[in-house]
Amino acid sequence: MSKLNIALIGAGRRGGGAHLPVIPKLKDIYNLVAICDIDEEVATNYAKQYGATPYTNVRDLVAHEQLDVVDITVPALAHHAIACFMADAGVHILCETPITVTLPTADLMIERAKANNVKLEIAENYYRVPRERFLSKVIEADVIGEVARIYRIFHEGGHHGMSMLRLRAGGEPKSMLGITQTSPVIPIIDRMKRHHTSDNWSLAFIEFDNNATALMVYSNVIHARSLGRGQTGISQIDGSKGTIVGEDIYVTPADDLQSGALGIAYRPKQTTIDVDGVEVIEKIELQLPEQTVTWENPLKNYAISERQMAVADELLSIATAVLNDTEPEYGAALARQDQEMNIAMNESGNRSKEAITFPLTDLTATERGTHESYQQQHGHPIEDIEAGIDTFFPRR
Repeated sequence: MSKLNIALIGAGRRGGGAHLPVIPKLKDIYNLVAICDIDEEVATNYAKQYGATPYTNVRDLVAHEQLDVVDITVPALAHHAIACFMADAGVHILCETPITVTLPTADLMIERAKANNVKLEIAENYYRVPRERFLSKVIEADVIGEVARIYRIFHEGGHHGMSMLRLRAGGEPKSMLGITQTSPVIPIIDRMKRHHTSDNWSLAFIEFDNNATALMVYSNVIHARSLGRGQTGISQIDGSKGTIVGEDIYVTPADDLQSGALGIAYRPKQTTIDVDGVEVIEKIELQLPEQTVTWENPLKNYAISERQMAVADELLSIATAVLNDTEPEYGAALARQDQEMNIAMNESGNRSKEAITFPLTDLTATERGTHESYQQQHGHPIEDIEAGIDTFFPRR
């Protein structure tokens, strides 16, 4: 298998910091050739650490490197500009979440990638963690029957939460009811160095076209685990035959269905192996009286810890798509849909809890506000790609 030359853009961001240690571990797949960050010191320090060439401008990066893939980890407002620029340069793209901030800018990314025959993967990582991969196997094996309701309370929100709800429901979103509330908090800086002066709380209730429904509660302060919020969460999936509650899978024996129908909790077993001094998950297995469900780690031969597996999975997805000329596993279309659901939730909240139906066909007030704010801040329309590149990576 040929190695792919990859560059990381936005090394100083949280996403960049998470991706950088993983890329060298996939040494049979990638050559990390360059690191680009607007902060010259950040770019230089990371480039020295990983044996790559530093850049502070994406135009220079493209002009001087032979790139197969770029890993974009800059702020979401800049995703569409950099992705479109890279697509026009013929470089395949792994872009951090969300795909971008509005649906028109997401469509720009998708159209440019298609026009240039470029693969576009979005780094949605929540469903890629081993536990969620295993639970997908459990649902596919019909252990709990047909999924009816999903509860994700105090776990994740926004596009991440929508992705998980859509995946577990197994259907297309039909309608969205959102309730939003903003309340002040004392100025805080969370563990990820993000500043907060308000708690932006939301509740989403989604109906899917297969009659499944989902409920999610989330806020930025809950996500940050700050001020005591978000210490515990509720994750429950109700099926026609059983229920998944947190780590436990509840199944009722056939003989008990007419005498209480109490579920018996089964907890999966995780097996690990040592790979070059790193404890690596080999498999997760659930043994039931009538069947066994097993998820095997496709990355078990790499020295990749459980915390790094989702990032490695994303990187493997875009590499496989490029090398085999196939579509990425998650892809831009699903990423757009998850952001569409997130936008609909906010729009519903802003419209005094008016239900929003899918698909969204017109620019929402939420998106219009984002576009207007962007233009006021940066002095050009959000769709102006060239001006966007000069804004986020100005020439020195």
